[in-house]
Amino acid sequence: MQFTIKRLAARKSWRLEYRLNGTRYRLCFKTKELAEAEQERVEAQVTDGGAAWLALKPSQRIELMGIYREVQSAGLTLRAVWEEYRRRADAKQIQRVTLTKAFADFNAEREKLGLSKGTKLKLKCIVGQFIQPRSATFVSTITRQDILDFLRPYKDESFNTYRNGLSVFFNWCVSPMKFAEESPVASIPTIDRRRMAHADTPPGVLPYDACKALLKATLEHDPGLIRYVAVCLFAGLRPEREAVELHPADITDKIYVRGKTAKDRQARYIEMLPALKEWLTLPLPAPAQGPRAFDYPITNLRRRFLAIRERAGLVKVEPRTRPKKKGKGVVRIGQKIIESHWTHDCMRHTFASAFYALYGADRTIEAMGHGDYDILFAHYRRLMTKEEAERILSITPAVVTAPPTIPGVPSLKLHWPPASPKAVDKTAGSPQR
Repeated sequence: MQFTIKRLAARKSWRLEYRLNGTRYRLCFKTKELAEAEQERVEAQVTDGGAAWLALKPSQRIELMGIYREVQSAGLTLRAVWEEYRRRADAKQIQRVTLTKAFADFNAEREKLGLSKGTKLKLKCIVGQFIQPRSATFVSTITRQDILDFLRPYKDESFNTYRNGLSVFFNWCVSPMKFAEESPVASIPTIDRRRMAHADTPPGVLPYDACKALLKATLEHDPGLIRYVAVCLFAGLRPEREAVELHPADITDKIYVRGKTAKDRQARYIEMLPALKEWLTLPLPAPAQGPRAFDYPITNLRRRFLAIRERAGLVKVEPRTRPKKKGKGVVRIGQKIIESHWTHDCMRHTFASAFYALYGADRTIEAMGHGDYDILFAHYRRLMTKEEAERILSITPAVVTAPPTIPGVPSLKLHWPPASPKAVDKTAGSPQR
């Protein structure tokens, strides 16, 4: 191999020329030293390659060149072929573990992560439903079609919720556990919220008469839950997380929401409205003094709050029964809602809509514990006039307990129920998040 280094006066550079396997190369460098260094590199590379080639037996050289021509004809490189081989070799190390065993390990690990009870329960329910008919199936054999078949009955937000729950589990199975080569959920996209069927449906809120009826029923039927209802309605706390676990010591001139109870694990302060202060300092009647007066933690919340809503005319319930195991007759095992004017998260929606109408987006986002405007506008904001908002956020104990202004007309007559009450599922006896 012959190398030539020439100076190009017009370009003020040095050109290195040489031929390799019938191909001529011309490389330009700013200095002669750089051109000489490149020459040394090419010579060393050719020498090493030639030594390696000479070390091969004739049969090995023929085999190697045959393979190289086949790789070239397929439009690939030797490097690409080698990387694919390594990937498949790693796949052979996948552990053959059943879904039941993987799910048990998954739950045991999640217990140590300090997740909220709601998050752990949701994951157990979603993944558990998927695993139940496939308990003996290996994780590595689950396909994308299996996931799609499972998700077929679910629409919109339910589809996203179940899809994301399965994604958490199978991502854990892939890494770090190596139970599968890739997640079967990864290629299934979520449904864009803007394309959902109810995208333009405003969130459900409680009108003035319903708020008043709810507070009156709480005060008369179960005063121990006055604080719970008040902080949901006048401070927008999440019913199943923040309001339930609100410690009495966290109520001062402001409400302190602890990070461990907040959905995003970020602590925040909420300014108390005058009406809320009156509800939280309200002297309770004698029967409420004791364990049920501002109890912490709240006990039997599902049953007690369902009774309050029934008394306020917000839901209708009937006993849930089952046949006796021995003899005739039935056994009462609880209650189920048959009609409801109570929508998901309506107390929190009501506060957000009213607070937004009076104080604007920035203060509402701060009070609700959101990170941006998108969640507020997508979920909680509802067009409400300032007059309506002022009426709702000004409901005090004196307003609720005031006698009717017109003789013979009840003060708590509800004008708001829809024409066709909405039926809800059997689990709707609990306050919604």
